[in-house]
Order: sequence, then structure tokens, then C-alpha cells
Amino acid sequence: MSLANQSLNLWLEDLHGDQVGLRLRLRECLFSATSPFQRIAVYDSQAFGRVLTLGGQIAVTDLDEATYSECLVHPALQAAPAAERVLILGGGDGGVAREVARYAGVKEITVVEIDAQVVAACKQWFPSVARGLADPRVEVVIDDAHRWLRGNARTYDVVIVDACELENPASDAFHVTSFAHAVFQVLKPGGILVAPLGSPDFDADACRATRRRLAERFAKPQIYAFHLPSLPGGQLAVAWCSEKLKPQIEKPATDAWFGQLKAWHPALQNALFCLPRSVQQQLGI
Repeated sequence: MSLANQSLNLWLEDLHGDQVGLRLRLRECLFSATSPFQRIAVYDSQAFGRVLTLGGQIAVTDLDEATYSECLVHPALQAAPAAERVLILGGGDGGVAREVARYAGVKEITVVEIDAQVVAACKQWFPSVARGLADPRVEVVIDDAHRWLRGNARTYDVVIVDACELENPASDAFHVTSFAHAVFQVLKPGGILVAPLGSPDFDADACRATRRRLAERFAKPQIYAFHLPSLPGGQLAVAWCSEKLKPQIEKPATDAWFGQLKAWHPALQNALFCLPRSVQQQLGI
């Protein structure tokens, strides 16, 4: 081992509730800045490739960004072939927009991201992810989602919450308007809402609380989960909600771009909703 390698001992530690966490060995820090909202950093790691952290927490990695984006978007869009307008709350990295843009029938994609510096950092360091924002159908709105929802009059066929919670107490709009209620208001009747819940293993209470909030509007929110190595626990639970549509597909489409995907495929659509009994118990299903 060379002297240079001996002296290089950089690690990134992403703790979850001070109980568990993920520890990554790093090669170097590529970028670091402080926006008005958070600390933004990009690292080169040995195991996950490039890693974006926001406020010290892992947000995007080369290893599993495609898994996250594909498994957030396609379970909704495959069940809504007539969808024309899609709203993404968060999503400043561009990955979710990239996957939505694969659908030729979608005419408008609105991305509401609070931090312009996140968008800029991803364009520089994660160009294959950020290219989703370059699609001419995409409108990027730099604003707090709570405030933007309060003033928005448009409705959408599909709403994707690109965050692991439906409420953000730090928002200046939180005490004025319920985020969940505002999200419900912009969803067209019969539309689809997709919202990550968190880790079934370490966020079970929060997952159940968000599911109960969603059940105030939707009779039976359906839950699916998928493997996500960058999340403590390695598994992300997601709520899939609609008053009329169902996620299960009897005759999957055969679009040419399916072969370009890294994670989602037609046979996975229905299988995602087949949860282990332990996960069902954790989420109160």
C-alpha cells in the first residue's frame, strides 16, 4: 500500500435516528457548498460512485439512482396511460423527470424544487440524471412546495412526491396549509399520487402515520417496496394512491425504451406490491 493510500482515510457516515446508519469509504470530495437551505456536497465513493448529500444525508448515488427514479415513476405511469400532466414535488436532481419524459403522451411535467443550487450541482456532477430537466415539456419551478401548492390552480393526472415525507415542519407554509391536503387538491379525480414512506424497518411509525393521512382521502392506499442500497435498512416503502385506478397490469405494454431501464420491467410491476409478511406487519397492512 502506498503512503498516499495509507493517509487517505475519508468516510461518509449517514446516520438514521442516531440508531443505525450507512458508512461509505470516499476517494475525495468533489464539490461542497452551502445554499440558503442546506449543505450540499458531492463525493466520489468506492462502493456507490458519485454521491450527493443534502444536509449530510445521502440523496443521490450513481449506484441506485436509476432504481429509485424508475421504481417511483413507472408503477404510476404504467397504470395511467392517458396521463398528460405530471407534477413532481422535489426532484431537483432530474431523475424522476427523466423517467416521466419517456412517456410520449405526457404533455406537461412540472418540477417544484426549493433549492436552485441542488439543480445546478446535479447538472454539473450528475449529468445523466439532470438531463431529465432539459426535456422541453419540463417546467422547473424554484419554490417551496408548500407555498407553491397554496397558490397553484392547476390539476394533474399524476403527482409524485420525490421526498420521504408528506410534511416538512421546517417549511414556512407548514402552519398555514396542510401539505397533504394541498397535494390532494391538485390531483385530478381518479388520478394517481405516489409518495415514499421511508424504511419499513426503521421508519415504521412514520410510515404508518403517513399511510393513515393518505387514507383520509383514498379508501385503500396500496403499498409497494423495493431494494435501495443507499437507504439505511436497504428497502424503501412507497404509497400508491388512486380513487379509481389500480397498479396491477394485466397486459403490460412493450415500449421500445423498456430495454434501456436498469431496474423496472413489466413483470416487476405487479410483483412490487407482493410484500413480505414482516413488512406488512411493520406498515400495519
